[in-house]
Amino acid sequence: MAKILNSSCDSCSKYGNGCCKTCIAEHKSNVFAPLTDPELEFLVEEKKQIIYNKGETIIKQNTASTYVICMNDGLAKVYVESDNGKNVIVRIAKPGDFITGGGLFNGSVQHFSISAITKVKCCLIDSAKLTRLFAENSDFAVTLLRNHIKQGNYLLNKLVNHTQKYMPGRVADTLLYLKNDIFNTDSFNVPLTRQELAEMSNMTKESFVRILHQFKDSKAISIKGDTIKILDESSLKTISKNG
Repeated sequence: MAKILNSSCDSCSKYGNGCCKTCIAEHKSNVFAPLTDPELEFLVEEKKQIIYNKGETIIKQNTASTYVICMNDGLAKVYVESDNGKNVIVRIAKPGDFITGGGLFNGSVQHFSISAITKVKCCLIDSAKLTRLFAENSDFAVTLLRNHIKQGNYLLNKLVNHTQKYMPGRVADTLLYLKNDIFNTDSFNVPLTRQELAEMSNMTKESFVRILHQFKDSKAISIKGDTIKILDESSLKTISKNG
């Protein structure tokens, strides 16, 4: 069950893009950088810091939500649910990420579901405050739009890869994404099930596991339990490029 903490955000100052005023002031590369001190005070006023346990839903697709999320700690999966029960994980949210669920400028209806894949600590900020600042601060509006466009381009590229690449290319993409964008290391412990990894690659669990073992047999990776180590990144990049 999600746990609501006090409104302070002392622990998030160690993360580069945290949601509290201290983090925003210290790290000018994040989406909130163009805001003035009074605007930052307005934004973080009455925000809530919440801890979600592994498996808990943070945002549910096709529901209304009046807040946006700043990730402080842990990992969460952002995914699309279909009517046939098949999920597609579009990305992994990590500390420092700013997540809107796709509904910030669309009647607050969420286009994705988000759930914790590890214990997650995050801050919830009233989306109405963001839209007000969007209207009042043009520099912030441009930065926020660029953030949305970047996310949209990522999703478009992922859609193209899923429709044009063969399964080995999609598995290679998933492994490279985990290495370079999430864990930033050659060897990482994966908190995702094989089913969830398959959902990241838009294929069945059986197909994903089969190709994963092919990569292992070819010495591109090694697998020990939940730990995957990239042994030959250039080989994976070639597979990704050739589809």
